Amino acid sequence: MPKFGSSDYQPIEKYLEALGIFHNFIVTLLFEFAREPRSIKDTIIRNFFARTDMTMRGIFELWKIEDYQDCWILHRCLLDRLFHLHELHEKNEFEIFESWSFLQQYNAINRVRSDPEFGGAKAVDLFNLTDEQVKRAQSLSDSPPTWHRPKPKSVAKAMDMTFLYRFGYDYGSTHVHPMANDGDQDFYSITGLEPKPDYPDQISVISNTLLHGTMIIQTGLNASSESPRVSWRLHLLRGWSHEHTKAVSQRVEGTSSTDGARSRGGV
Repeated sequence: MPKFGSSDYQPIEKYLEALGIFHNFIVTLLFEFAREPRSIKDTIIRNFFARTDMTMRGIFELWKIEDYQDCWILHRCLLDRLFHLHELHEKNEFEIFESWSFLQQYNAINRVRSDPEFGGAKAVDLFNLTDEQVKRAQSLSDSPPTWHRPKPKSVAKAMDMTFLYRFGYDYGSTHVHPMANDGDQDFYSITGLEPKPDYPDQISVISNTLLHGTMIIQTGLNASSESPRVSWRLHLLRGWSHEHTKAVSQRVEGTSSTDGARSRGGV
């Protein structure tokens, strides 16, 4: 059965310990990737690993200040990264993804630089473009790379893990876009006024963050050309996940919260 109650989860101290293990593993893994020049594919995977670690630590920091809604928003981003990585690996589209990404980012910067209302943008480092970047953009524009972002629902189905979409990504979307009861729980957290409503426990977002971060790393290692000697270290995380959540092997992790729709305080 999926997990729904707070009694089904570990104390927050256990998750903090696991996050520390995860971070130390990522640091080691990133240094392994830095040992020698990498292909486009391995560089993308390396960067996905780094972004995953930062996102996960961000979720834990938001948890500390009781910003649970943004925890779910970042958790949705984590799942989106997992779906992207899975699709890139399955279709071997890392190189076209890199070209597409470059052109998308170049065009976004160039639109700001070309806007007469933001004449000073060209003098700001954030919107600086090198001659090499301009040349590459011109070359790519002659024959733009055709690539489309994967659809989360379709990828989850292809992974045979549709619950990741239904109870993770799709549920997280209810927190991304404004709702009428946004900020209700935040109101009481900030003011400390009593009586405070009995809001649902949010510990599932912490548990799922660790689980899905581990899935991203495993997917990336499977796709990368990194030496197998780094893979054994993942057993620390995989073993912890199996013992405390039993989610991947049983495919029943409670990626949902206490109920399917947003309650008055978020779920």
